[in-house]
Amino acid sequence: MRLILVIPFIFLLSSCSMEHGGKGFSILTYNLYLMFDDVDDGDEYHPFTSSNGYGPEAYKKRIGGYASLLVSDGYLSDVFVFQEVESEKVLEDLIKAGLAKYGFKYYGIINNDNPISVGFISRIMPNRIFLHESDGPRPILELEFIISGEMVSVFVLHAKSRLDDGAGQRRSQFEHLDFLLRSSSPSLSLACGDFNEDPRYGFAMADPAYVPDPALCVTGDPELASSFVYYSAALDPDMPAMDTYHFEGRWYSYDHVLVNGAAFDGSGLELLDVRVLCPGVVVDPSGIPLRYEPGSNHGFSDHLAVRAVFGYH
Repeated sequence: MRLILVIPFIFLLSSCSMEHGGKGFSILTYNLYLMFDDVDDGDEYHPFTSSNGYGPEAYKKRIGGYASLLVSDGYLSDVFVFQEVESEKVLEDLIKAGLAKYGFKYYGIINNDNPISVGFISRIMPNRIFLHESDGPRPILELEFIISGEMVSVFVLHAKSRLDDGAGQRRSQFEHLDFLLRSSSPSLSLACGDFNEDPRYGFAMADPAYVPDPALCVTGDPELASSFVYYSAALDPDMPAMDTYHFEGRWYSYDHVLVNGAAFDGSGLELLDVRVLCPGVVVDPSGIPLRYEPGSNHGFSDHLAVRAVFGYH
């Protein structure tokens, strides 16, 4: 069975759910960097078109590279959430290229007339799926899972790029996300994706102890996480560096798996580990993400992936 979800509106799965009865839960968020398919439909960015050499063979190689990476040690997770995916065809082809062998058969993408959208692939059937839209910010995808009887809400977003500022749109989206996270409490809730804001230097997403009135309150102290303050490993001094994006000689932590206080309440699923993945194949000799170049048909993304693992103490 597979789920094809192209959502221009709020879509609810039927009430029949599938519980995940494993010993834990893992999720990976990854900006795949302009992951266009091999069908020219007029929305592609230059030079991701067949006339510029981005045809079936280049696309097939790129899909194969990502599929091999995602099932490798360290990457393989129960759920993958992606940013910058053009279409459901990309998700289907990733499954066919190798993910199906590992039980992945549920997938979906937000279709909001954006050539680079947000999508997911899962080997756990979502209990329910929502698309949260508002007048201003980009939509937020919500996946609800039942893990050993416990409800887990996963919110996925791709915040506005910083290339043309976008500060107001990011703040608006973070306010929307904060509302959704608060509404999902007291269940375990995660916010995943490319936030395009580093909580160490940001204002819309920041530690309220240091920045007045952030739209999204985050902390590096698990003991301070609650239903309205979310744990960010990027702010935790006991965690290794959580840098995921390199620009003009500087590293930023833009990609996150944020969690609410239910991840540390001593009951049910608890956050065991969260880390940035940077094997040699996805970075250059200096450790900078090796962005895909259509001309050479080489590389992966300009972002690094982040993986979080939950289990029982």
